[in-house]
Amino acid sequence: MSSPASAIALRLASAPCTWGVWERTIGRADLIPPDRMLALVRGLGYTGIELGPPGYFGADAESVSELLGSYRLELVGAFAPLRIDDEEGFREDLAFLDRTIEILAATGARGPVVLAGAENDARLAIAGRPERTRENGLKGDDFKRAADRIERAAGRARAGGVAAAFHPETGSYIEHPDEVAALLDATDPALVTLAFDTGHAVVGGGDPVELAHAARDRIGHLHLKDVDPVALAHVRSGELTVGEAWDSGMFCPFGEGNVDFAGVLAALQGFDGWAVVEQDRVAVLLDDLDSIRDVEERNLAVLASLS
Repeated sequence: MSSPASAIALRLASAPCTWGVWERTIGRADLIPPDRMLALVRGLGYTGIELGPPGYFGADAESVSELLGSYRLELVGAFAPLRIDDEEGFREDLAFLDRTIEILAATGARGPVVLAGAENDARLAIAGRPERTRENGLKGDDFKRAADRIERAAGRARAGGVAAAFHPETGSYIEHPDEVAALLDATDPALVTLAFDTGHAVVGGGDPVELAHAARDRIGHLHLKDVDPVALAHVRSGELTVGEAWDSGMFCPFGEGNVDFAGVLAALQGFDGWAVVEQDRVAVLLDDLDSIRDVEERNLAVLASLS
C-alpha cells in the first residue's frame, strides 16, 4: 500500500446500491423501505446520498427533496445510462436524462448527473476480460459518434443547470482503460468530467492509482469500491460472467480487495467533490441490514485510517 500521508479529507456520501437498491434490482418486491435506508445512512454519519433508481426516493423533485431533507441528507448525484452506440436509442434515453437533470436542479444538488454507457448483452458477455473488450469496442467513426452523444448529453445537463460526469461502466462500451483515455481525449474537458469509480476501473483492466494521476484534472465525482481478486480472477478466466461475480460479491468490503485506496487518495490531493462509498449488493433483505451496517462501519474505518 502507498503511504497515506497525502490522503485528502473526504466529503462522504452513500449510495442506494450499497443497500441493494439500483438498476439491477428494479422490479423486486422486497426492496428495503427508503426510510430504513436513510436512517441507517444518516446514523453512519453520511451527509449525502445519490438518487438511486427512478421513483425510489419520490416521484418528483419536491418529494425527493422533502424526504432527503428530513434526514439532513444532500442529493449528491444521479445515474443516467445512455445507449451511446445507437442514435435512436440515445434519443429515447434523453427523456430519462431530462427528468434526472430536473430533479438534480430543483433540489439544488451540488453533485452531477452521472452519465454512463448503457450495459448491453454483447459487452456483458466479455466484461471484465480486457483482452476481449479491447478488441470488441467501438472504433473509428462509431467511437467519435459515441463521444459526440456524450458531449450532447453533458451539454443538456449544463443547459439545465447541472454538471455532468461520465462513469466508465462494466458491461458498456466505455470500460477498458484505452476506451476511457480515448473518451477523455475526444470530449471537451470543460463539459465532460470523469466519474471515477475505483472498482469499475479495476474490473475494466486499469490501475486506479494510475488513472487517478493521469486524469486528476478531469475527475468531477468519485466512487470508492474494492474488488475481490479471487472473484475477478474467475471473471478474467471466463469461469464466471461479470454478472455472476457481481451477484456473488465481487465488490467486497474495503481492505479485503486489491484497490490501493491510499494511493488513489494521495493522487487526488485537493479533490473537493463528493466521494461516494459503494459496495454494490444485489439481494438485500430487511434481516441483512444490521450486517451491512457493520460492514459499512468497517469500510468507513478503512477510509478514516487514511486521513
